[in-house]
Amino acid sequence: MTRTISKSVQNQIQLLLASNVTYEQVMERIPGLKKSTLGRYANKFFPNRMKAAPGRRATIGETTKSYIRRQVIKGEFKTAKAVHQYLNGLGYTIGYSGVLKLLKSMNFRAKIKAKKPLLSKQHKERRLA
Repeated sequence: MTRTISKSVQNQIQLLLASNVTYEQVMERIPGLKKSTLGRYANKFFPNRMKAAPGRRATIGETTKSYIRRQVIKGEFKTAKAVHQYLNGLGYTIGYSGVLKLLKSMNFRAKIKAKKPLLSKQHKERRLA
């Protein structure tokens, strides 16, 4: 069974949460308070509150993704390297492999270039002869 917090601390939590203070700031003001406890009291005091979307936030937004998709289709960005340079120019800290995963999530698959033999003029003549 969990230990209950005093009524004065509960009132303090309720006032801070009502004034849209972040969880981190509430935990700084009230020592010994954990995030799970704070979340439990937030659900108790404000059951209909707006909750943040679960999961990890996307590094690159939907508008940037749609712009990249459009530029790839148009042919402005021919390679993943071009997309990588564009994103770095915008200030995103993303690696090249991250750009490959981003393009893969947008259904742009990398195609490996077909190997062709390096033929000199003499080789070509011998092959055709």
